[in-house]
Amino acid sequence: MHEARSTKPFPAPGPPDLTSPVGLYIHIPFCVRKCGYCDFNSHASDGSLHDAYLAALLEDLRRVRERYGPVEFETVFIGGGTPSLFTPAQIGAILDRVARDFRLAAREITMEANPGTIERHDFAGYRAAGVTRVSMGAQSFDPAELALLERIHSPAEIADAFRAVRAGGIENVNLDLMFALPGQTLETWARSVEAAVALGPEHLSAYNLTFEPGTEFHRRRATGDLHEKCEDEQADFLRDTAARLQTAGYGRYEISNFARPGRECAHNLRYWRRDPVLAAGAGAFGFDGRRRWSNVRSPLEYVRRANAAEPLQAFEEAPDLEQAMLEAILCRLRLREGLATHRFKTEFGEGIDSVFPKTLKMAERRGLLEIREGAVVLTDEGILVSDGLFGEFAKERA
Repeated sequence: MHEARSTKPFPAPGPPDLTSPVGLYIHIPFCVRKCGYCDFNSHASDGSLHDAYLAALLEDLRRVRERYGPVEFETVFIGGGTPSLFTPAQIGAILDRVARDFRLAAREITMEANPGTIERHDFAGYRAAGVTRVSMGAQSFDPAELALLERIHSPAEIADAFRAVRAGGIENVNLDLMFALPGQTLETWARSVEAAVALGPEHLSAYNLTFEPGTEFHRRRATGDLHEKCEDEQADFLRDTAARLQTAGYGRYEISNFARPGRECAHNLRYWRRDPVLAAGAGAFGFDGRRRWSNVRSPLEYVRRANAAEPLQAFEEAPDLEQAMLEAILCRLRLREGLATHRFKTEFGEGIDSVFPKTLKMAERRGLLEIREGAVVLTDEGILVSDGLFGEFAKERA
């Protein structure tokens, strides 16, 4: 028996403390077309709404300034969608507004890009606008796998886009890859990993394909048109990925993310450490350390509300103590640095061993986690079964 679930607010009600630098997420929800596996807030676009959306986004940033004041942003991440469908002038207008209304001391300003829109890219222009890092959705270097994923680019266009990024003066690049696809083998996956490494990015993200409810892939799995790989096969892909990337000089710092030394994504580390990240854009999620929120998802409704001076948020809540403790587990254990035991006790008033005693003992006994240098850390085997392990933490406090 565990003690009754606490529903008291956490932390105590009051204004958030944003005196330290925070992160900013900006969402641009437009794509050339929607991929069947994607559950992000993205919408096929012909460009007709872009100017109106930009104006609404600038109004959203004005409201963020009005609510929080001139906070200092240490990282900025412009995600999507395909933000590179916006011109350098439009991206520049966003970053100019951030610099004008806030203290922009960002050491990392990331913009996502799609290799399939290479003819629209002007990376020198994006660099001049302030972008210092590009995250590119390659997903695969296998033509059949790209067709399955409904990507609009070819393997050759990935390399072309990467060279265009470098020619534009961007020195920090991430490539996204996706494994455990229907029909994918360890051999085709190895070729994609090797092709990505050969380009020399500073960072690589390797994600397991998931069949999210509401996506076309989820529907196709339900009808038997697509088959999901079993957990053991998925683990084989993740194990193979880690070994190959470690050999190539990429250190794993999060379950799915690998980087050259010093090139970890500083913005995403803020999420995994449960640090504040403010947000603007349709469907954008923000967290100020006390409350979290998301904006209305529809770009049309977002523009309408901005023009009508109506609230842009569709959801808001203040996590209670139980939610906050579980979030700390689910986020910080994803990191190889683990969850610092002293921080957990300082933050929540109890030691992690008294909050989750059963799961900790079970996982340590099975070799899934260990206590190392004052932190709870997943082992290599723990990483392979992390989803199930996180479920055990949740059940212990349910």
